[in-house]
Amino acid sequence: MNISARNMLSGKVTAIKPGAVNSEIKLILPANQEIVAVITNESVSHLGLKTGSEAYAIIKAPLVILAKGKPDLKFSTRNIFEGIVKEVDLGTVNAEVGLELPGGVMLHAIITKASVDEMGLKAGDSATALFKASNVILAVRA
Repeated sequence: MNISARNMLSGKVTAIKPGAVNSEIKLILPANQEIVAVITNESVSHLGLKTGSEAYAIIKAPLVILAKGKPDLKFSTRNIFEGIVKEVDLGTVNAEVGLELPGGVMLHAIITKASVDEMGLKAGDSATALFKASNVILAVRA
């Protein structure tokens, strides 16, 4: 599957919690990290999602927020992943940062160059990625 989104993480559905309009889907990654997605009930049906289904979590890199180290704050976002910065590709205005999660899964973020500079973010640093469950798109093989 070729898509333009930078992050496509493979996993298995572990839980589906239906609501009136949307469902909360929990997807487990290979190293037991859990991604939470909120999608419409119609999408759950259209994708044929069931507990045990294979699925992909797609997260656009500009929707991933990064913090250096482990923040001492609590966040309302459902998806919080700690990892090690593997690469920082600086542009004139923005930067692409590759964060390696446990198990070798890569998660990429697009943040401003000013943010990279302010945090002093570089390869080898510990960092935390955050993104909202509503920013996760789920996909299955056709």
